[in-house]
Amino acid sequence: MSALFLCYFAFVGTAMPYLSLYLSARGLSIEAIALLVSLPQMMRIGGPLLWGWLADHSGRSATILKASALAALVGVVAMGLAGDSFVATFAALVWLFFATTAQMPIGESMALASARGDAGTYGRIRAWGSIGFIGAVTGVGVLLDRFGAASLPVWMGLATCALIAATFAVRSRPVVPFVAAQASLRRRLRDPAIVCFLVASFMMIFAHGAFYGFFSLFLERAGYTKTAIGVVWAVGVIAEIALFRWQRPLFVRFDAMTLLSASLLAATLRFGLLGGWGAGWVVVVVTQLLHALTFGLHHSATMALLHRWFEPAQQARAQAVYTTVGYGFGGVTGGLVAGWVWSAVSPETAFLVAAAAALAGWVAIVVARRMPAPGKRMET
Repeated sequence: MSALFLCYFAFVGTAMPYLSLYLSARGLSIEAIALLVSLPQMMRIGGPLLWGWLADHSGRSATILKASALAALVGVVAMGLAGDSFVATFAALVWLFFATTAQMPIGESMALASARGDAGTYGRIRAWGSIGFIGAVTGVGVLLDRFGAASLPVWMGLATCALIAATFAVRSRPVVPFVAAQASLRRRLRDPAIVCFLVASFMMIFAHGAFYGFFSLFLERAGYTKTAIGVVWAVGVIAEIALFRWQRPLFVRFDAMTLLSASLLAATLRFGLLGGWGAGWVVVVVTQLLHALTFGLHHSATMALLHRWFEPAQQARAQAVYTTVGYGFGGVTGGLVAGWVWSAVSPETAFLVAAAAALAGWVAIVVARRMPAPGKRMET
């Protein structure tokens, strides 16, 4: 599982920070780039639910991971062959990012099962994903300075090959008959506290739309080289790794909802600083250190709540619902709104809108904490 996280996030670290630079080098407009960089989130609308349903009902999670990784390689090759054609690039990225939507809902459910819900054990597994990301984001930044942004499909292809190898190393578990949960997934999703949690998830990932889609362009236009951009991204991931590695005391002392609330306040501060003070190096370093809270703490607290609230037969689908609502609808909307605000007003305003969204998510968690806690999942 650690190898899977390492290689998947090496792929993410290769693609996500530099895709906007690649598309810009191809001569596409900022509006076209906003749409294309939103495709990973668009594919998370429906894609994870399909993959999660297949995993929960077939019991063949490892097989699905292998097939989706092989399909992703086809998408990377198609992207490289698309040239400066918007339509061909759009089609290639749809295929690529639909295929990769299988990896994390299934991978997270398998990792949580392996860790038996323990935050410390899960954090050590998940930290390997951050290590993969930091290695890729720093190394690819240097390579793009050397070979140009147009070489990105080559490095994405190599990262995808590593992911394929990792999926074939994941240990398959015996196929067991599907056992229905005692409470239906639809019934659990109607719980008012879970509804507020999903609203907060939507707002948090909406807030990150400006960051994931345009932070590299934000830095490039402030005069940062691609190597420097890679280092800046690495600072955030180093902070994230530290959080994952030593998060257990936090989860012993505080409940997951409290930690989730703290992560949303940290996001409000982070994006407010970028919007109010720009891309000066002090602000950039401080806001990247806050990534430990806005991603690392938020992610671990979210995983802990999903593991607690949903039964074993619902885990892959629960992950898929979270991914669809947050990274799907929230990511798409956040990326498109950020692109529009960037063009219509200013890049700084896009980050101020992100800060307001994170604050709205914090309000949703405050409301959720005043409601009865959802029933704990049935242990097996």
